Formats: sequence, C-alpha cells, structure tokens
Amino acid sequence: MTKRGMLLAKALGLVAFVSVWELASHWVGDYWVPGIGQVVGRIWTELLAGKLLADLAATSQLLLAGTSIGAVCGCAVACMLRLAPRLDMLMQPFITAVMSIPKLGLVPLLVLWFGTGWMPKVMLVALTVLFIVFSLTYAGLATVNARLVMTARVFGASSLQLTRHVVVPSVLPFIFTGLQVALPWAVSAALVAEYLAAKVGIGHGIEEARQLSDSVGVYYGIVLATVLVLLCNGVLALVRKLAIKVQP
Repeated sequence: MTKRGMLLAKALGLVAFVSVWELASHWVGDYWVPGIGQVVGRIWTELLAGKLLADLAATSQLLLAGTSIGAVCGCAVACMLRLAPRLDMLMQPFITAVMSIPKLGLVPLLVLWFGTGWMPKVMLVALTVLFIVFSLTYAGLATVNARLVMTARVFGASSLQLTRHVVVPSVLPFIFTGLQVALPWAVSAALVAEYLAAKVGIGHGIEEARQLSDSVGVYYGIVLATVLVLLCNGVLALVRKLAIKVQP
C-alpha cells in the first residue's frame, strides 16, 4: 500500500470512529456516551486551567520511573538466568508462578508494605513491565547465533566486543517489542495506582469524576490516557529506529 493509501485508510478509520461515537451518543444518551464536542470542550477547559498538563506530567513521571525500573530489572534477570543454567533451572518454576499472579492483585500488598505514597505506585508499574520485558529478553537471548559467536571468538573478539556487536544487536528488537507490549499495561497500572491515593494524575481525575458521576470527566481521562499511550508509542518507535541500525 502506498503512503497516500495508508493516510487515506487512517482518515477513513478516524471518520468511522467519530461517526460511531456520535451515533452511540445519540442512541444511548449523553450520560452513557457523552458527545465528542462535550469531551473536546472539557479538554479545552482543563488545558486552559492548567490541570490537563499537570495530570499528564504526573502520570508520565510515574510511567517513566516504573517502566525504566521494570525494563532494567527485566533485562538484568533474563541475562543472569541465561548466564547461569543451573540457577535458571532452579528459578524457572518460581518465575512461572510469580508471572501467573495478576499484577493489579498485588495492589493491597504493596500498599500494606509501602503505604500510599510514591513507592507502591512505581512498584506496581515496574512489576507490570518487568515480567513482560523479561520474557521477551529471555527469548531473544536464546536466538543469538551460536555460529556467529564462535566465529567471532575465533577471530579474537573479547567478551565485551561479543556483547556489543553480537548479543546486543540480536536482543534489542526483543527488548523494544517487550516495551511496546508492556506500554499499555504500564499505563493501566499507573492509572490504577493513581486511583488509590493521589492528588494529581489522569487516574486521580478519572476516579474523581466517577465519584461525582461525571461521565464527561471519565471520558476525558480515557482520551487523555489514550493520547499518552500513543505519544509513548511514537517516542518508543523513534528510539527503536535510532537504536536498531545494524543487525548481525
């Protein structure tokens, strides 16, 4: 498909989405599905009041901190297990068991351990990202070409050179895929964390609107969260394009 065809398809998809939204608003009423005009009006009002940028900044900081911690720890655990086969065999059943636990179900435990401050919110996002990035990184390390590693060693490549020129280029696509998969879940975790105890943030705004039966406010928060996911995906795609230049 040509570039013009892709743009046309996206435009038609957007028109269809807007049409369905407006029809739903007329059919079921504004309380259930507020009109697009109402939501856009709320966005403009909150932007002028400064609340929109404050909420977006608060949730973005939480998302960035939790995602960074989760991604680094996930990659580190995957590398550690791949380098220690015996430890890998020992830990796999425990990792499988922990991965099966719904991360949002850990919220009461995190609050019990760390209170209702910044720490449990970051921990919830980090745990959500950690296991997804771990799984993809672990799988990526298994795809490293053994013949390529052997050939590099024959030509005198050091461990640092092998890591830099063979292992990292092979695993990077898996890491970025893991981050791309984890991103929507991380945003959901950040919103749930802000439901608990926060005075600012997209999740706090949605919870506040729910308590006031403000459906427009809830939809405003959902749209803002969707915009945040799209922005993060765009940044992630750009970083991936810059980072992944040469494949072994």
